Formats: sequence, structure tokens, C-alpha cells
Amino acid sequence: MKSENLMIIDPSLEIPEIESYNNISLCSPLKTTYHLPAIHSPNTMTKNFADAKGIILMGSAASVHDSYPWIAILEGIIKNAIQKHIPILGICFGHQFLAHIFGGKVETLWQNSKKIGIRKVKVLQNNLLGVSKKDFLIYSHREGVTRCPDNFEIAATSNMVNIEGLIHKALPIWTFQPHIEASKTFSKRIGLKTNDFDKSKLYSNQLLKSFMNKLK
Repeated sequence: MKSENLMIIDPSLEIPEIESYNNISLCSPLKTTYHLPAIHSPNTMTKNFADAKGIILMGSAASVHDSYPWIAILEGIIKNAIQKHIPILGICFGHQFLAHIFGGKVETLWQNSKKIGIRKVKVLQNNLLGVSKKDFLIYSHREGVTRCPDNFEIAATSNMVNIEGLIHKALPIWTFQPHIEASKTFSKRIGLKTNDFDKSKLYSNQLLKSFMNKLK
């Protein structure tokens, strides 16, 4: 007998974020399923969707403007989840992807140069935490959401990026540009120091666990 699950979609193009998936699984109130549409196959998303009670769409080096076949399949899955009011958390690529399919604008930032590090991000009172808070989060991206889609509100902001997070006004959809799912392995691979990861860990976990509370 199948059971309710949290679908964790990892659209990595080269290296699966296994440690990030494991960390998410440890704090999930539901059984988790792991999907690698770009590296492995997008078909597992379709097979597990019927029992999905939540979706986390993680980061990727892909752009929402790319024409990979798996992106079209992913869009179909996400649109189906939206119709069913399934809670969705989009992170980095996931943040941009959700904004894109709802009609927001995603563009390159900083003259198309990729920037990596930690920055102070302020989450607003309409975010998952329910209160405003500002602290360090990990970032690694060259694109960003530059126009908020209709029926969304900006849920987080920083001095570097105006739209750091989004929340839908009626549906259970939240997004963050920073990598709130980042593992120590991921942080090291992109060149961050251990101290930078440690600075962001508590805040990232608070935001991630707040989404998990929506699944209970």
C-alpha cells in the first residue's frame, strides 16, 4: 500500500545533492521520495505524484529559460500540484521556476556574473516564520526574479536582491532564492568556508522546518 509522501525534486545537472536530501528527510513528517529529473529520469515524478502531499523543488545550474525536455515535464508536475493545492517550497532554481510559470520575470543579475557567498536576508511577516527576521543565508546564482508574479507577495528581501522570497496570496506556495537546504558538502563545493555554513545553518533550518509544519 502506498503512503503519503513529500516529493523532493533535485534538478541538479551534474552532482546530486544527496546530503541535502538526507537532511530534509530527517525533518520531514512524511515519507520522502527523491527525484533527479535531469541526471536520471523525470518519469519517477509522474509515478509518485498521486501520493504527494508536498513538494520541494531544489536548486540547479539550469535556467528556467532552458529548453531541456525534463523542464517541460517538471512544469506539468508543478502545475498539477498547484491545481490540487499541494504545498510547494521552491528554492533557488525552484524559486525562479515558480515565479516564471506564474508570469513573473526571471533575468540575469550583475552583468550575468555568478555570485556566491552568504548575505543577510530579511524575511517579512508574511513568510513561513510568521514574524520578521534577518540573518545570514547561503547564495549561489546568476539569475533572479526581477518582477513579482500576480497573486504573490514578496516574502524576503536583501540589500543585494530585492525579491529573495515569495508567498502566494491564496495557495500554499513559498519560495526562497537563497539555499535554505544547503548541506555542508554543497557549501564546501561552491567554495564557502565552514564558518560561513555555520552562520547560516540555524536560520536555514528554521525556514525549512516551518515549511514542514505546513505538511502536518
